[in-house]
Amino acid sequence: MRILSILLACASILACSGRRISGSLDAGTSSEAGLDGAPLDGGSGDGALADASTDAAPLPEEVVIYAHSSDTLYAFSPWTLTVSEIGPFVTATGESPAGIFDLAVDREGNVFVADVDALFSVDPLTAQITRIGAFGVGSEQLNALSFLAPGEVGSGQALLGATNAGAYYLVDRSTGAASFLGQYPDGWLSSGDIVSVEGLGTFATVKRPDFPSDVLVQLLFAADGSSAVSIKGPIKSATQDFTRIFGVGYWGRVLYGFSAAGELIEIDRDTGAGQIVSATTGTSQFWGAGVTTRVPVLF
Repeated sequence: MRILSILLACASILACSGRRISGSLDAGTSSEAGLDGAPLDGGSGDGALADASTDAAPLPEEVVIYAHSSDTLYAFSPWTLTVSEIGPFVTATGESPAGIFDLAVDREGNVFVADVDALFSVDPLTAQITRIGAFGVGSEQLNALSFLAPGEVGSGQALLGATNAGAYYLVDRSTGAASFLGQYPDGWLSSGDIVSVEGLGTFATVKRPDFPSDVLVQLLFAADGSSAVSIKGPIKSATQDFTRIFGVGYWGRVLYGFSAAGELIEIDRDTGAGQIVSATTGTSQFWGAGVTTRVPVLF
C-alpha cells in the first residue's frame, strides 16, 4: 500500500487538541432556512469521547475515512494522520468502471459506491467492486451518498443519495433501486456530499448562487422525509473560499472535506469555517468520501 505524502503539522491535530476555527455566516441568512442555525451537539468542551450507541463502538484507531477519485480508492486515518492508496476500482473480471461518483459506509463498516447509474459494494482492502443494481432515476446522478444514523429517516439505516439539483432519494442497498424522498429547501443545491454521525446529526456541503463558497449545513428530517436546513456557515478561511467539496468525513471534533482539486480541508462542525490541511495529497482530484456512522465524537 503506497503511503501518500501527507504529513500533518501538530497545529492541525484537531481530533486531539480541540482547537476551534473562527467563522460565521453573514447576518440574516440563517433565518432563510427557518432555523436559528445554533449548534445541536450541546457539547461540554471537556474532550469526552461519546459512545453514540449502546453496543460496542469500534476503537478510534480502527475508524477509517475512505476517499476516492474517479477511479481510485484511498484511506485517510485521522488516528495516524496518514493517507494511503488502496488501489484502482476494478470488477472481479478486471474491468474498470467509467467513474465512481461517491461512497458510503454503514455502521458495520460495509462500503458502497455509486457510478453514473448504479450501486456497487466494495471490498475496502482491494477496491474490488460488485454491481448491486441500477438506481433507476433516469439521467440524474446520485453524487452525494451516505448512510444515515438510525432514526434519521425511518427506524433503520437509510441509504441516502442526493443529486446536484438537491433532490434526494432513498436507495435500497439490496437492489440499488432509488425512490424520491425530498428536495433540499430554500434553493440549496448539493455541492458534493453528506455525512451522518450517530449522536451528532447529518451534515451536507451545499451551494447557492448568493454564496461564493460551499456552505456547511445540518439536515433535519421530518417523519415524512422532508428536510429543513440548519446553516452552520460558509466553508472558507480568511484567504480562501472553498468550493466543490465532493467528499466529507468526520472524526473527533471536525469534519474533513475532500475537494475536486485534491485538497484535504478541516471544517469546523459548528461554524463551517475551513482550513487547508494539505493541498498535495497525492491525487489531483477527490470525487467523494465516506465514514461509518459510528465514528468517534469528541465534545
